[in-house]
Amino acid sequence: MIMGAALLVLLGLGMFVAGLLTGVTAWYWACVGACAAAAVLILLARRSMSRAPARAPAGVMPADAAGSAIAPSGSAAATSGTAPSDGRAGTTANGASAASAVGAPDPAARPDEPDDPPVEEVEVTDLLLIVDLTDEVLVVDEQPRYHVADCRWLQGRSTIPLPLDEARTDGFTPCGVCRPDRTLAARARARRPRN
Repeated sequence: MIMGAALLVLLGLGMFVAGLLTGVTAWYWACVGACAAAAVLILLARRSMSRAPARAPAGVMPADAAGSAIAPSGSAAATSGTAPSDGRAGTTANGASAASAVGAPDPAARPDEPDDPPVEEVEVTDLLLIVDLTDEVLVVDEQPRYHVADCRWLQGRSTIPLPLDEARTDGFTPCGVCRPDRTLAARARARRPRN
């Protein structure tokens, strides 16, 4: 529908140019009609999108009514010839059981922890201490938080080390689980010479 609306707008533009070149008023009215039809198509497309069922985010395998996993198209399970695990034993093209190929739990999935840890509430005094620190913190690709090395949320995830000031500049925020700003501020206080 969106492509049809785009084509109608282009047709309307052509009619408008024809009206300018020929001076015939009918071309202008045809242009208005084509643009009105395009607006109707856009409204219909929006209405159909709002009625469509919500889709799961990329990489998440929704469950069907029977509770079995549905592999998204293009995923490894959909393209490798494995069938979704629905409780029935089956085999894939290479002889492995479908239940073990698809129904096996993902080691990176942690049902007890959210996708993103909460943001640490940072005290102003800690923030003033850490603002220019270059101590190393760890980030996970495509995740918005930075962490200290002993954060339990990082277990089993591949990390990327970054200096703290660079992580903050790049838009990462502190993890609420390991509280890196509080930890690094305490380390900075401990390194200070006492008077």
